[in-house]
Amino acid sequence: GGCQPQPYRRPDLACRSTVRTVPQFNFTSPKRRTAVGVTLVWGSAASSHSEQESPVGAPSAEFLVLRSSRTRLTVDQQQTDMDAFGRTDNDGAVAALQAEAGAEDAGFDPARGRVARRRPPDIQPGDVDPLAGRDANADQDAEEEAEHAAHLADNEDLKALYDAMTPEEVFMEFDVDGSGFIDLAEFKDMLPKLGVKMSSAKALKYFKMCDTDGSGEIDFEEFKVALYACDPNSGNPIGFAPNNLLTPKDAFEMFDEDGSGKVDEDEFFFVLEYLQLDVPDEKQDRLFSQYDADGSGFIDYDEFKQIWLNCCDVKKELLDREITPPKFATKGQLIRILEKALGAEEEAEKRALAEADRWRKWQLILNEKKRMIAKALRRSKLELRTALDAAGQVYTLGSGTYNQFAGDVVKDISSKNYRFEGFSEVYDLWHGRIYPGESFLAKDDDDNQKRVSGKQQDEKLEIGKNISVEDPRVELMTSPFREVTCATNTAALWGRRICQVALCENVAVALSDLGELYSWGGQSHWWHEVEEDAVWQTQWRGDTTARSSTLLMTMKKDEPVEDAIEIKESEEDLEAEKYKVVTTYYAVWSAPPQSDNRLVYYKDVLVPKIPYESLKLSLETRCKAVEQSTKFDMCDMVYRDILLEKKVLGERAHRRIREMEEEVVDLRKRRKKAMAKKLILDIQEMWEPLKHMQSEEDAEAIKKAEREIEEKHVRGEQNYVKWRKGVQEGREDMNTSFSARGNSLDVQVSGITARGQQMKTPRGYAKAVAVTCGSSHASLVHENGQLYTWGMGASGRLGLDLTEDGDPSADAPKPTLVQALAGRPVVRASCGYAHSAAVTVDARLFVWGSGATGKLGLGAITDQEECFCSVPTPLVVGKNVRVRKVSCGSAHTACITDKGELFVWGCGDGGRLGLGSKRMATLYRPSRVEALAGKKIVSVSCGNSHTLCSTAVREVWQGEGSARVKVKVGGDVFEAGPLNVLGRFCPSFEQVSASRLDELAIIQVSAGFTHSGAVSASGELFCWGNNSGGCCGAPTDVKFCNEPYNVRCLFERPVNLALGKPAKQCSVYSGLDAYLAVDGNVEGGDPNFCCSTLQEPQPWWEVDLGDFAVIHSIKIWNRTDEPPDPSFESDMFQQRLFPSYLMLGQEPYLDMIGGDSLQRSLDNSVARMKLTKCQRCTTWHVPDNICARYVRVQLEGFSFLHFAQIEVFGTPGIAKPVGRCGFVQCGKNVTVGVIRALPDPRDTERAYKRAVLADAHNANILRQYETFSLEYDKYGHGDSIKNCLICKGGQLCEVCSLKSVYKEELDTLPLGIGGRIRTLDETIQGLLNAPKPPLEYTPPVKEKKGWFGTKKSTNKDDDSHHDNDSHADMLAIEDGEGDRPEHEGAEEGEDEGEEG
Repeated sequence: GGCQPQPYRRPDLACRSTVRTVPQFNFTSPKRRTAVGVTLVWGSAASSHSEQESPVGAPSAEFLVLRSSRTRLTVDQQQTDMDAFGRTDNDGAVAALQAEAGAEDAGFDPARGRVARRRPPDIQPGDVDPLAGRDANADQDAEEEAEHAAHLADNEDLKALYDAMTPEEVFMEFDVDGSGFIDLAEFKDMLPKLGVKMSSAKALKYFKMCDTDGSGEIDFEEFKVALYACDPNSGNPIGFAPNNLLTPKDAFEMFDEDGSGKVDEDEFFFVLEYLQLDVPDEKQDRLFSQYDADGSGFIDYDEFKQIWLNCCDVKKELLDREITPPKFATKGQLIRILEKALGAEEEAEKRALAEADRWRKWQLILNEKKRMIAKALRRSKLELRTALDAAGQVYTLGSGTYNQFAGDVVKDISSKNYRFEGFSEVYDLWHGRIYPGESFLAKDDDDNQKRVSGKQQDEKLEIGKNISVEDPRVELMTSPFREVTCATNTAALWGRRICQVALCENVAVALSDLGELYSWGGQSHWWHEVEEDAVWQTQWRGDTTARSSTLLMTMKKDEPVEDAIEIKESEEDLEAEKYKVVTTYYAVWSAPPQSDNRLVYYKDVLVPKIPYESLKLSLETRCKAVEQSTKFDMCDMVYRDILLEKKVLGERAHRRIREMEEEVVDLRKRRKKAMAKKLILDIQEMWEPLKHMQSEEDAEAIKKAEREIEEKHVRGEQNYVKWRKGVQEGREDMNTSFSARGNSLDVQVSGITARGQQMKTPRGYAKAVAVTCGSSHASLVHENGQLYTWGMGASGRLGLDLTEDGDPSADAPKPTLVQALAGRPVVRASCGYAHSAAVTVDARLFVWGSGATGKLGLGAITDQEECFCSVPTPLVVGKNVRVRKVSCGSAHTACITDKGELFVWGCGDGGRLGLGSKRMATLYRPSRVEALAGKKIVSVSCGNSHTLCSTAVREVWQGEGSARVKVKVGGDVFEAGPLNVLGRFCPSFEQVSASRLDELAIIQVSAGFTHSGAVSASGELFCWGNNSGGCCGAPTDVKFCNEPYNVRCLFERPVNLALGKPAKQCSVYSGLDAYLAVDGNVEGGDPNFCCSTLQEPQPWWEVDLGDFAVIHSIKIWNRTDEPPDPSFESDMFQQRLFPSYLMLGQEPYLDMIGGDSLQRSLDNSVARMKLTKCQRCTTWHVPDNICARYVRVQLEGFSFLHFAQIEVFGTPGIAKPVGRCGFVQCGKNVTVGVIRALPDPRDTERAYKRAVLADAHNANILRQYETFSLEYDKYGHGDSIKNCLICKGGQLCEVCSLKSVYKEELDTLPLGIGGRIRTLDETIQGLLNAPKPPLEYTPPVKEKKGWFGTKKSTNKDDDSHHDNDSHADMLAIEDGEGDRPEHEGAEEGEDEGEEG
């Protein structure tokens, strides 16, 4: 019936066993095709390997097996399975396939029939023949020694592979001068280091390809293009790798210097000489003349290649290309074989170079996108940071005596009922501000990226010269936080509207203007190990000591549950397992010599051994497209297919598919294309159900991912609405909740570190208005006037004698109402070391706690007996004296009356009472400070051993006439105390007359343990005294600050930077030069003291501030004199200043007038304002954070330019302030500065709008802060905001620039979730996932001969992957066919004729 006998071979039975094969018959019929094979195998258990030595195992006893197996599915069964799978019941079809595969595999044992290689026998001394003088197994020993040597050599090669340098390291090594560039010679020396071997001519060609600008040098980015073209694994997607052979094309292009594609006669001779072809001169002339048919004196490459083919050693060239020449081939046949092989090489290289060029263009596009994306992301984060600044900030300078205030912030500030989203982003912004070196600004974009070089750049960066003011590195270089020791845990208080902070010795408590309380700090246990017999071996002792736990309200805090240790397989192990499966599939796997580097071994050693064509064939048979896929990408796809095959079809079918792939490779080598195609179609039919299954899985995965994103968004919106409703209800909730005893409100305190409590939802009934702390206790004033205390109760300092069962020293773990003051609303309170005081609404003073050192002021009895007062007791300060404020120190107390008088009492050591050197003894009664008589004291603070106070601040008018302005005066600071705290001994109050405080109005003071702090009316923070741990805000190498130190990292008062600075103008009228406008005289009545130019078009005036500065505001004072001729308008001189432009620039302006000088000046400006209203003084409030150096005033028309004075208020340097300080609290080696929320809601609204315009995602973060809740309700994610508030001066911001440049690409992207505006992340993903540029490569057209000799053109890609023309020609020659025409006859006819 047409049966053809052929041997049955199983490639996986590669072991040393005796296999006898009987003929296998293929019974072929129109409907069925079934193959049945019978194999006889026998072996011995004694010769079997262990399972580790052989991947398939071996039989355990001698056996003889006669096994009949179906090796192929019938066509009818395949069609039936396909029909079944195509129905709607896909699960049933898959189950049927799996059941059939399992039934067939049930009797299939892959280990049967495997006989492992016999172990080498042990050599005994008796085996040696002494007479022969040699070992009987010498040959076998020599083989084993050779194998051992080869194994050692492989290990050395692998060690060299593991120790190989990365491309970056190699580039740095050869970039000797550190310029970031390499030349051709260095390029050639680098390639062997990276395992790339190529000839010098080819290296020159690749170097020229990378050197796009023709400079003769390439940088690292250009060098990566060459690596991409040479890397067949992770580089070019066609598996191309150059060889080190000297090809005629490389030599031709090397001598074709002009790139014309032709060489003249002289270059032709040089090419032949370079190729080392021994051709006589006469023959060279003859060959050149023969191929120069048109007599132009030039030949192209095709003509030169024919010359080279006739002159080279053809056999040697074939052998160099690993092509074995046929035995009986003529020279013409060998030339054709070589020509085809050479053409294939050139075409593959051409395609690889085209792919490399495409990749280079794509990288340029990506780099430009990433550069603009980095700027947009930076802008988004800056605007989010600015918006949060508008809602309040808290800075902790120093960390306390035992670093108790530097604890790590809690990673999740979510409450019990709401999960806060995006806090990690908020913390990163805060952390980057405190530590500028770790800021997001430190990530340079491509423009500022350091070149790959082994040496550091010695060039010093100078702002305004080699680095722009707008460069993000400028903020890092000039950030004052570099010299400040500041904690990062207050990130949780950022945007919480904190207005006041109180400090205990180990705990801090913050109060927001909404009445919420937050705590942090706490001292951990001083012993770290628990003794063996201690009760804490079995019980949890808490995060902190009992005193800290009482203040933090964590006495009943549950022991944290330890997370279950879940051992997950690492990504590296999963990836290594993937490559192990793939390399095993292609029979190239071998055990790695070092298990810890197995992934490197798989990727760099084993994967390159897999033929590219094998991977391509495997994917083609499984209906996969391999275009633009690297070798590693193809391994990923094959791995996924292997797992699916084993799961659905079974192990046996999987093995059969691999066997069929090998048969396809063999058929292609023997030029049996038709049979190979039929096998491929058979595999594709088997894989058709699996293909649909994978498609469904992929589609389901995409839908699942989209569904999860939408569900997450919906859940977030629902949770936010629920939380927002709960907060509003909580604020309005007046249904008070009492403590367990029923006499105190349930006041909650949220913790911002892991040692504290969880975040709490605010309640309206528990709103506090003031908080104060002592050494180990604290108090708060409720909005209804009730006083609550908690903490340690020793010496009755809590004042809870009436409520704690008569125990005057009981501790209170929660805020507890002071019943003794229940009928007297409290307005002020203060806590000292062991005593407390309060001022009621009727101006009465109450004191309680320890009476030692007379600090209660109750009389000399406290000196005779050790006593304390546990009940708030009224203290009479003086006759008809009404108390307004009180402050408690460690051992003394002070209060201020309604008349501004200061009274002190208690311990007078060191002069802390300020009553003079003769009155430093202990005072048991309040005494008025006579040294401050006549001064109205409004603020007082008692520290550990010193006292501070300040006078009232008032506003007065200064100047005369139109120059009259309102200024703040007063606010003088007085201090009293010892030398070691103040830097001078002050037994009586003396004014702090430091130069920095003389002109400032101080509104609040705070006395700490050994240092002091003060806040000015303009928002500056000053500290002086002991700088232990940097608590004064000064660098840590400064041990003591003798004078008040301005903490510049928060705020620095703007000053007139233009005063006395060099100025110039376009012309001078009557000697009225530009310096008159910066001399400080704002009077405009005398024209001789006003600057003036000639009458000319667009006149200008300019001042150079000398250095860059942050500009806050500018005032320009106009002339006030009138013209002497009454016929003119009285305001004629004033009107000349309008209209004009006030401009700020970072670069010098051009000295030109008329024409387009005004437009050029406007273009050179970073900010500008048009003056149109005629008035005496015009004030321009410059947009936030504008840095400039040059200020210019320029008229719009033709006239005189004259005015009296210009004042430019700002702060020197590039450092931009974070906000105005509104409150300071000094403790023990720690200072807390509070920057309160902006009072004007318009500023808050503007900050929110800028943040959401930069990135809609910022709205999801800001809406969780109550400061921005109304803005979110109004503007949402920014959809309704039409104009960008970030763009300034006619210049687009970073976000608008990104959207403008890539508008066409962004228009094709869908909107965000729910039809909202896209977030910046969604925009970035769309830009980075855009299609690559087109490939500039045209496949060659191959001409085929038809039946009657006619030519027909076909694309090479149609069948090029099925053919190997050189091997086909060799087979034809060996079969004696001679010069048989190409592709003669039909494909089916060819197969049948060759088989016959």
